[in-house]
Amino acid sequence: MTPEERRAKDAERKRIARAKATEQRELAKTEQRTGNASAAPTTMRDAVDESLRAMKWLVPSDLASQVQARELARTIDELTHAGEDAKALSAHRALSRVLSDLGGTPQVRLQRELRSLRRAPDPEGDDERADSTRPPAGILSEFKRPAKRGT
Repeated sequence: MTPEERRAKDAERKRIARAKATEQRELAKTEQRTGNASAAPTTMRDAVDESLRAMKWLVPSDLASQVQARELARTIDELTHAGEDAKALSAHRALSRVLSDLGGTPQVRLQRELRSLRRAPDPEGDDERADSTRPPAGILSEFKRPAKRGT
């Protein structure tokens, strides 16, 4: 066997050993996460479930986003329990985006409710709601506009 063949054979053996060690490490991480998943607190999952139950405006077509929010909450709980803070923060950002899309953050709710108060037709007629005092049926609260400022 020539020295080049010996080096190539040795390099292939080392590559296989590294791949096997990497596979074992990943398997151990997966087993640890699975074990941690059952021991992980359900803080974020409970909060997201409660928030989704409070969103009375959701319709059946929003189901995929609701499931996505629940999965992200589960991931956040597991990652936080495992001590992987960087990944948990990334999942928090994704969960915030999903909740915003569902209208579940204060900023988005405020924008949508104000817009609804201006454009929703009066239930007793087709007039604009500019001077009506009752909010439409889907609005959770009524926001009073501040007085105009002098220039």
